[in-house]
Amino acid sequence: MDNYLNRRFIRLLITIILPVTIVLFKPIGLSFNQSIVLVSLLLTIIWWATGIVYKDIASIFLILMFIIFGETPFVEIFFFPLSENFILVISSFLLSQGIVNSQAADKFSTFVLSKYCKNSIELVIMSFILSTILIFIIPQPFPRVILLASIYLNLLKNTKIEDEERSIIIFSIFVSSTVTSLMLLNGDIIINYSALKFGEITMTYFEWAKKMTLPTLLTTIIIAFVFINIFKKNLKTALYPTDVEKKLTYEKSEIRAIIITFLVGILWLTESIHNISAANVALVGVILMFLTRIIGLKDIKVVSLSLLIFLTAEFSIGKVLIGSGIASKISSNLVGLLPATNSCMYLPYIVCLIMVLHLMMGSLVTALSVLIPTLITLTSGHLNSEFIVLLTVVSVGFHFIMPFHHVTIMIGYGNKYYENKHTVKMGIALTIITFLCTFFLYIPWWKIIGLQ
Repeated sequence: MDNYLNRRFIRLLITIILPVTIVLFKPIGLSFNQSIVLVSLLLTIIWWATGIVYKDIASIFLILMFIIFGETPFVEIFFFPLSENFILVISSFLLSQGIVNSQAADKFSTFVLSKYCKNSIELVIMSFILSTILIFIIPQPFPRVILLASIYLNLLKNTKIEDEERSIIIFSIFVSSTVTSLMLLNGDIIINYSALKFGEITMTYFEWAKKMTLPTLLTTIIIAFVFINIFKKNLKTALYPTDVEKKLTYEKSEIRAIIITFLVGILWLTESIHNISAANVALVGVILMFLTRIIGLKDIKVVSLSLLIFLTAEFSIGKVLIGSGIASKISSNLVGLLPATNSCMYLPYIVCLIMVLHLMMGSLVTALSVLIPTLITLTSGHLNSEFIVLLTVVSVGFHFIMPFHHVTIMIGYGNKYYENKHTVKMGIALTIITFLCTFFLYIPWWKIIGLQ
């Protein structure tokens, strides 16, 4: 035990070396307070990525340092808990739990898998299909992947599939969720809505769909094809499910849950008509699920306090970097590194910068909170805010190499469904796919519809 604590303490000291250097030398003309803020951010990112300090403690540390040295109004630092996004995240977890409680999605997915999947490759393909369909039913990726993983594991337990093949099949669920979550605005309540907030823009469900659904659908097909080819030698088993449901029938409670979810989806889709915010729509859906006893007080535990603390810290980063003046100093120093705006390397450089900084920062939300405000300032007068927000989302949304680079991938890794070797193998391919799809699918589409 003493050796473990000593090693942990030594690793903690090592993480402090770079931040202390920054405070001593105050690079890029930073003041003392700005240096402390930047050091606190770097330390927290390192702690989040490595787990040397518990995530909650690291998040609270960052918030406290922002309050003391950030020179940013209190309401900006606590932007997330004071915003509609806070209500939206909590409501989405409860809506998702209602669907899980009703077993409507469970029954549907089991029926589809049993009926249409006769081998491992078909299971992988169905991962991408169900990840897309379930966006309309469960408005949060966490419960979607957990639900699908449990269904798959239950289906596979009566087969002769080996552990390595099982891991790859389950891994496909988590990979598919990263890309399909960008297809619709409610595909990932946290990431998609956060990106809009960080860019200080608004976008309706339909507007997001117009700009993102088609290129994301094509990207999903490409990623599914690449996934199958990368792991093809392991995807070789024929399946003989022992318990195939012949009919898909629903109980009254399941039908009620489906109706409520359908109404929430329709109201999200038609937000531009009725002007009821997504958060209020989700809240109404939760109230209806409480009234119909689909969820109860016991289900409040599904809302993670740890996640809310983490998101509070994440959302404050961009606000403090701007409020303290750090963002403008970073931007002014980066301007000289950017190619000329009329250069063919201008956009490729920006995309590469986004991807590299995301890998360095680790956390997806951290990358969005730092990069979106910085890039909007950096490209002012050349690229509009909406383009920067979507470009950043696409550049980091389904790109990862290690598990901690994407929270959805981390969930599966944390449950020991697959290993580092799987994420690295797919992550290397995704690095190329992300870059190519950005320039040959997303940007051309955005130009066609007049976004840029």
